[in-house]
This record gives sequence, structure tokens and C-alpha cells, in this order.
Amino acid sequence: MSSIKEYMHEVWSERDAEVSFLCPHCGHPASAWLKIPGDADEHTEEVSCLNNEDAHEWTVIIRHDENGYSAELEGDLEVEVSIDVGSNHYDEWEEPEPEPGAYGIFVGAMRDWNGNVSELSTMGGASSRNRMLFVTLYSILEAYLSDTIIGAAMEDVSVQRKMLKLDGLKDKQISLETILEKPDIVKDMVKTTLQGLSFHKLGAINGICESSFGKPILPRDKDDRNLVMTSIDKRHDCVHRNGVDKDGTMHTDITRGYLENIGGIFEDIAETLEDAIREAQAKKFFEVLGPEGKKG
Repeated sequence: MSSIKEYMHEVWSERDAEVSFLCPHCGHPASAWLKIPGDADEHTEEVSCLNNEDAHEWTVIIRHDENGYSAELEGDLEVEVSIDVGSNHYDEWEEPEPEPGAYGIFVGAMRDWNGNVSELSTMGGASSRNRMLFVTLYSILEAYLSDTIIGAAMEDVSVQRKMLKLDGLKDKQISLETILEKPDIVKDMVKTTLQGLSFHKLGAINGICESSFGKPILPRDKDDRNLVMTSIDKRHDCVHRNGVDKDGTMHTDITRGYLENIGGIFEDIAETLEDAIREAQAKKFFEVLGPEGKKG
């Protein structure tokens, strides 16, 4: 099994990097935001160009030496690859805890979003306005899920214990020496792992919520659930493909009615998670009180 020190060093040395170049096959721009190991001499990533009709994938080799970072395409050294690398995540500041009151913020954001749908959306389902409103909706839900799930985990050791089954944590071992050096190491590991999740991948987030808080957050209604699951790839197409899927077909069903429908489902998802966390907290409180209503 891998060393916990190696794991934490790997995570904490990560840097954000943006690479960009012109596709040597079709001339379309290619760019990607990446997380790269800050202490590796060489690292490779797969980056696709932004050709909606026929995207081409290239292997980018990122090198790091005393002069900084450089990048090139594997097999085509003539292509100029630009790379911009940010500072180490943990060099300059400690990451803040999630903002409290996430649900109230979510409710306010949804109120504004619904107003924008009424004012700005078009009845047709292929407009860029509707796609932007759709992507904004996802951002609102993602921010709520992130703040709420990470915040709940940071406050409750029992939730952290359940999250130790997450991929990336379940095979880790911690030495007594490491615990002495960093008493909050488990909490930090859980937080770091959660921060690395893509909260728009609602299937995976649903599983985390069910195992950690005792209740799934996806709708029970089959049609509503299917609408949510198909919206995940649709979001990707709107963000990365100008509303066109991988087969070249434009999404023309993001109508005002679609936005209102899925917006209501997302509101239900947030309410379900909020209720699940409150119920878990209440259950823990009464367990502490014991059968006679007194703290044991």
C-alpha cells in the first residue's frame, strides 16, 4: 500500500496549469486546464482540440527544471505549446473552510436564476442564452453541494469515518509518527479528496451522500432521474462543445420548459441533502443524550 506521506505530498504539490496550442491536424485551437505534480521532472496529459466536428487528441509532455516549465507535443516538436503554471496550492495561504449557510445562499441564487429564466430565456431550445442559463444552474448546484458536503465532513468525525471508504482513501495507512506530527491528518485527507471531486457528476455524488448521510439525493421518479443523468453529458457539451454532442448533433431541447423543470429538480436535490444532514445530526444528538434524555 502507498505511503500516506507520499500521498499527501503528491496532493499538496499539485499546481494548476493551462496549456494551449493550435491543432497541427485541423488548425483549431486546443487548450485545457490541468492539475500537474509540482515536483515531477516530466508529466504527460491528453489534450483535445476544440474542433466540434472532429476533435483530435494529442499527448502533451510537460517538463520542469531549474528554468521553470515547458511543454511540447509528443511526436510533433514544431508545434508551439504555451503553458502557464500557477503557484503551489499550499505555498501562500491556507484554503478557507466552506462558507456556512450554503443552503440559504443556494435558495437565494435559485430565486435569481428563476428570475433570469423568465426574463432572458427563449422558448426555443437551441439558443446560447438557454445554454448559458443551463450551465449557470449547474454551477449553482455544484457550489452548494461542495460547500455543504465538505462543510458537514469537516464538522463531524462520524461523517469523516464513513468517507474513508472513498476511492483514494480506503487503501491508505497512517503511521503513529505521522499522527503525532499532524493530528488532523485524516480530516485533511478527507477534505483534500472531496475538493478533488467533480460535483457535477451527480451519480457519484449521490453515492457519497447515501453512504455518508443515509439518504440518496437523486429523485426517485424514474423520468426525473433520467432527466438528471442525461443532463450531465449535456452540461459537458454546453461547456466544451458549444452545445453540440460528440456525434455533432446540436442540443435543441434546452427550452424554457426544460430549464424550469430541471431547475425544480435541482431545488429538490438540495432540499433532500439538507434534510438528510439535519436528520443525521438530530439522530447523533439523541444518541448522545441516551435513552433518558441526558448526556452520557
